[in-house]
Amino acid sequence: MKDFYRHSWMICALWTSSLGLVTAQDKLSFSGNLQAGLNWFLEDVEIGAANTPQYDDNLLGLEMWLDLQFKYKGYTLGVRGDVFHNSNLLNPNDAYSAQGLGRIYLHKKFGNLEAQAGYIYDQIGSGLIFRSYEERPLLIDNALVGGLVKYQPWDWLEVKAMAGRQKNLFEWYDSFIRGGQIEGFFVLGQENSVSIIPGFGVVNSSWSDGQVSDVIKALQTHTPADSIGFYYHTWSFTGYSTVAYGPFSLYLEGAFKTQDIYFDPDQEKQLYGGGSTLGRFRNDDGSILFGSFTYGSKGFSANVSLRRTKNFTSRADPFTTLNRGLVNYLPPMSRLNSARLKARYTPAARDISEKALQAELRYTFSKKIKMVQYFSHIAELDGNLLYREFDNEITFRQNRFFQCSFGVQSQSYNQAIYEGKSGVEVVQTVVPYLEVQKRLKKRKSIRSQLQYMHTDQDFGSWIFALFEYNMAPRWSFSVSDMYNVDPEKTDDLHYPRLDIIYNIKTHRMMFSYLKQVEGVVCAGGICRLEPAFSGFRFSLQSSF
Repeated sequence: MKDFYRHSWMICALWTSSLGLVTAQDKLSFSGNLQAGLNWFLEDVEIGAANTPQYDDNLLGLEMWLDLQFKYKGYTLGVRGDVFHNSNLLNPNDAYSAQGLGRIYLHKKFGNLEAQAGYIYDQIGSGLIFRSYEERPLLIDNALVGGLVKYQPWDWLEVKAMAGRQKNLFEWYDSFIRGGQIEGFFVLGQENSVSIIPGFGVVNSSWSDGQVSDVIKALQTHTPADSIGFYYHTWSFTGYSTVAYGPFSLYLEGAFKTQDIYFDPDQEKQLYGGGSTLGRFRNDDGSILFGSFTYGSKGFSANVSLRRTKNFTSRADPFTTLNRGLVNYLPPMSRLNSARLKARYTPAARDISEKALQAELRYTFSKKIKMVQYFSHIAELDGNLLYREFDNEITFRQNRFFQCSFGVQSQSYNQAIYEGKSGVEVVQTVVPYLEVQKRLKKRKSIRSQLQYMHTDQDFGSWIFALFEYNMAPRWSFSVSDMYNVDPEKTDDLHYPRLDIIYNIKTHRMMFSYLKQVEGVVCAGGICRLEPAFSGFRFSLQSSF
């Protein structure tokens, strides 16, 4: 009931707008999307899939999102309902149940002016100082609940302003966020012209009286040496530009943040009476430098990115940690691997102390042979290694019916930092891999993968095998197994998986049985550590 009253003004707006739309059905367009996931938890003590509410009592977990969109005479009205029942998305070790209005917005373009009210997804620059977005696999939904205005007085200039509060599940954080951006577009010269897209953005965040009071109470547990001054307002600034000339493109962005209260879980806090504990509040300014260079020509392309981050955490509440309450976004500085063992150790972006470099080179030697070389190096500002990856892959394409890819990946992964496991060694891996794809007659195809990971750390060495059979456009079947061939923590266990996928028009259903080892799960560069899983999964995606 509390959620209903809190959203009553939005519900009334939806109802009023719907009455107007009904009077002109011939001009009204309607579309929608349904996404649902169901987990059936089966306890498996051997792999560690146990001792959570789902395995002990609940057994079933459900997540569902229903998006509806109405368009009429240039107006767009959107509404989304969210349902969670014994879900482990919010906290993998707990059950979350709730339902309500997940999003509602009204959008209209008036010539050169564009306006939107409600729940807004947008960003400034590459998102370094502000990005509101959604990542459902990690239950991240930090929409800005407020208003957005964009104005384009000329083709070469756009101005944007926004204000509101950040969404917190079915509520809102108390802090208030306002910001703006100005972006241009210029072309210099006629032949081989240079295009320049410069921009500048600013964001102001202000704490509420209640948040400031809570921080003061928390600081009472600190010694005088740990006491910190703080301000109600924080300002973030960014300047960026893209310069493109022929096959070359360069993107540069620099951002600065004034002093801001935030919680650093890795800092040691001294307690009254002696002793210490990890985690303390800090009040520092911060900065980010980010650059990306790309080059592309026939037979060769290159992409190189660099980033330096210092104390650049920005949250809607000073007491939130991990992936909650994030106001800004740091693009990942490691590749998003899809192969199972190559993706086992994936680093999350670090907002306190990080310097990172990644490079990808692609060669096309002929129509049949291609090669990709990839390198990533991430360290703290003091030089402490966080992550390093090398990967060399060659693809041989005999014809349109047969393709083979093989390569070797090596990694260094600081598990103590990324997963909070103190005292463990840096994980060193070597992963040779092979993938074969073959098209058959009558729109059928097969795909197989074989991967091996050698490591003396964490769980030890692994082997992974997959076989997939596709019957386009309807069916897909796959079976795989991940086997701990040289275990360091458990017995030599199997982690099998079976997937059945059925597609019909704009609907996709997937049924799976799987056992999944404990590990890091990432979406869009945002990661978290999840416990082992055992059971069945059913997912549905439907557009109409």
